[in-house]
Order: sequence, then C-alpha cells, then structure tokens
Amino acid sequence: MSGLPVADAARALGVSPGTLRRWVSEGCPVARRGRRGRGCRTLVDPGAVRAWRDAGTGQKIEAAFHELAGRLPELMGEAMAEAHRAAPDKRNSAWVAVAGWQLAVGATLDHMREQVPGLPDPNVPEAIELLRKIAVR
Repeated sequence: MSGLPVADAARALGVSPGTLRRWVSEGCPVARRGRRGRGCRTLVDPGAVRAWRDAGTGQKIEAAFHELAGRLPELMGEAMAEAHRAAPDKRNSAWVAVAGWQLAVGATLDHMREQVPGLPDPNVPEAIELLRKIAVR
C-alpha cells in the first residue's frame, strides 16, 4: 500500500489536514503510522480512506451534525421566541434565559435524535441551575 503525507492526502481527498487527522484518530486506515523523528511521519492512502468513508464509518453522524449546523440558528431562534412568548413577566430575564435554554436544547436534541437515535440527555450546566434559582424567587 502506498501513501501520501497527511497534507497531500487531505488535498487529494478535498478535506483539510485537520479533518484527515481526526479521521485517522477515529480509525481510518493509514499506510504507515507516524513516529517521532525525522522522516517518520504518517502516510495515508487516499483510496483506502475513500473506501473507509464510503463504507459509512462515521458518515451518518457527520451528516447529522452538518444538517444540524444548518438548522441550529432557526432552532435556537424559535426556542428563544417561544420562551419570550411564554414568559409570565417579560422583565424577568432569568426566567426567559432558563426557558430559552431548555427549549433550545430540547429542540436541538429532538432534531439530532431523528438522525442519530439514542443520544443521551444533557447535563444541566451550573449557570442554568443558578438562573433557575434566580427565576423562581
């Protein structure tokens, strides 16, 4: 199996070198693993990487994240607008922030679960817990 340096292989595949390095860490095939020292860099066979990608390894998750990235502004905007509409006191910004976060995270995860079932529920960040305590005073 012949291989190219990461930068050249990435160019041949039409991706950034960082993306190719991430794929290598995720298990994509390499012609030779790099070691420390001069002349011991990782070599990658673009044909083997294409076959690995075509086999679907990681492709579904990546496609789901790409779709989510396109929809994220819309989802977050709708969630914040819903939080504002539902706020009992429009001046209570802590309540609006907590409700907005909950609705935004829920909408985001619901959308992602359509693509990738079984995603875990998120942990509630400490900042949101603090805002929740402020909001219920």
